[in-house]
Amino acid sequence: MNDLLRHVTWKLMDGQTVIHGLIAVKVEYDQLSLKSLAGPDMPVKMLLPLLNATLPEGWLKEAERLHQSRRNPWLVKSRYGISGCSDYFLYSLRNEEFLDQPVGGRIHVSMRGKLNQGVSLWLGDLPPLLAAVLQDYPPDTDASLRFSVYEPVLRGGYRDPGENSSLQSVIDSLKAMEVMAE
Repeated sequence: MNDLLRHVTWKLMDGQTVIHGLIAVKVEYDQLSLKSLAGPDMPVKMLLPLLNATLPEGWLKEAERLHQSRRNPWLVKSRYGISGCSDYFLYSLRNEEFLDQPVGGRIHVSMRGKLNQGVSLWLGDLPPLLAAVLQDYPPDTDASLRFSVYEPVLRGGYRDPGENSSLQSVIDSLKAMEVMAE
């Protein structure tokens, strides 16, 4: 999959309540990252519809291909906290003799069913983790979901931190114009 960076404004209408936010979706070298940029954290039930709306056609086949190309046996374990949060971990068995079982990918869902820690994982870890998440949080396929996907552009002209704001020179020039007008 080609590298991409997209911003997605999302909206969920739940009865009389409308919640919306902005999330960044980035794929770089088969690494998927989701980061909330504005608004409340996105409900996890929107994750699959968001990925379908944002990633290129065939993303699921590519993620599954990467997953099936892994070298080591794997296991998804879910942990449910007393607060109601859920964590989904993908472990790989790198060396059975030494019980070397590192965590690959991880998805955290808050007690309110939201992605409050973002997501950052290898695209090949996504299919088994997403399968576990979807069993607990089926996707919202309701018509009350709205996504607006776009590719952000860097605005030019940013100044370095600590650089003078020029406020004083503007004030001085305004004072000089006042004196000249008298």
